[in-house]
Amino acid sequence: MKKGLLLACSIWGGLMVPTVQAQQPGRNIDQQLLSCKNKAVSTLDSQDCYSMAATAWDHELNAQYQALMQGQSDAFKTQLRTSQRAWIKYKDSYYEAMNAFYQQQQGTIWTLVAAEQKLNVIRDKALDLWRLRQSTDLAG
Repeated sequence: MKKGLLLACSIWGGLMVPTVQAQQPGRNIDQQLLSCKNKAVSTLDSQDCYSMAATAWDHELNAQYQALMQGQSDAFKTQLRTSQRAWIKYKDSYYEAMNAFYQQQQGTIWTLVAAEQKLNVIRDKALDLWRLRQSTDLAG
């Protein structure tokens, strides 16, 4: 895969999310999040920024999953599907634990801290899938 080659884009809810690329995915999502946070004038505005970024990273995660599945053996596809289902259960449980943790704190800032931590869980998984797919590309 040639560097910088953008193979596909999806438009979801007005967000343009690059789906399969040779460079590390999601940089534009993080840039848009930073820009949004810089323009935010309230906690609610910032929460909206995190919500939009989490949605975009979730779409990126799904795109990386689909890209990784392409051209793979049935055995690998089955294993990956099983691991992703287990990861989703883990993620949901971890989100509940994060909610309980941050609800112990006082102040509205903690909703933003929790939102960023949840976003990191999704971002990290998307990048893990991308790195796995890229790990066998010896040309790049």
